[in-house]
Amino acid sequence: MRDPRDLYRFESADVLAEVPRTGLTLVHALPGLVDAGNACRIASTYLRDELRHLRLVSFDMDELLDYRGSRPQAVFDGTSYTSVDIPELTLSLMYDESDRPFLFLDGPEPDLQWRRLAEALTDLVEFFDVERVVGMQAVPMAVPHTRPIGLFAHANDPSLLGRPSTRPTPAPGTMLGADAEDSPEILVPAAFGALLELQLGRADHAAMGYAAQIPHYLTRTDFPAGALALLRRVSDAAGLDLPLVHLGDLTDAATVALQGTLEQNSEVRQIVTALEEQYDSLSEGGDQSPLSTTMDLPTAEELGEHFERFLADHDGDSPDEPRSA
Repeated sequence: MRDPRDLYRFESADVLAEVPRTGLTLVHALPGLVDAGNACRIASTYLRDELRHLRLVSFDMDELLDYRGSRPQAVFDGTSYTSVDIPELTLSLMYDESDRPFLFLDGPEPDLQWRRLAEALTDLVEFFDVERVVGMQAVPMAVPHTRPIGLFAHANDPSLLGRPSTRPTPAPGTMLGADAEDSPEILVPAAFGALLELQLGRADHAAMGYAAQIPHYLTRTDFPAGALALLRRVSDAAGLDLPLVHLGDLTDAATVALQGTLEQNSEVRQIVTALEEQYDSLSEGGDQSPLSTTMDLPTAEELGEHFERFLADHDGDSPDEPRSA
């Protein structure tokens, strides 16, 4: 394997000087072939639009992407090509609402050199003395959009999920068989985040993540509720103060638009109704999944701010008091 450090470059010494070296969390969103509801892309864009950030590290995309398999977008004005949009994978220093710093890695999932990139990111985790890594993912599931979003939780140390740490870390090049643990094992297509979490665990670095369960009929549609669910969990796991109210507004607007669409499509309405009945039946029966799952619910701060705005919008609506301008 070639030197993993050749895959990235630091932006500037001045920017590096701004990075604290204690208690940092690294959050990553690397949407690949499956980013149901574009949840990770929406979450990444939202954080970049809402939070102050500085670019720390850029990665060599010519080494990591298959441009023929995932062709970049080009702009043609009728005579000439004016631009070709080459995707970027970057590591940034971000500051939350309370001015607490954290690292944010976003860009497309790499097509090539997964092991080399995982080594490079492990090197950066050690360079910046990162305390915890938290990832985001979104997968399609047979669930209705009218119920709370479920999220699969995973970690290279079960104690990060509040579970006893009994599972041994496998040695490099080995696998645990189905009889190594009482809990069932499930074979799934790997994402790069899975390899990164495994590699960080072998290097004794804490890493965890959440996969939002997106209604399968909305997989190719922007679904802000999925991004909101992911960022709520990331905010809790990383102890960050992320601004989620505006994303909640986008989610409410998208939900209203979706309901309007469903009213005009009886076939999809029937699918949603069947999924609702299935969801409610499993919930009432206390069905327990072998996977660690959490349900998405609004935070107290979000509820309070929505309530305050509700009161402000209805201030002066009584018959005896005219509405203020």
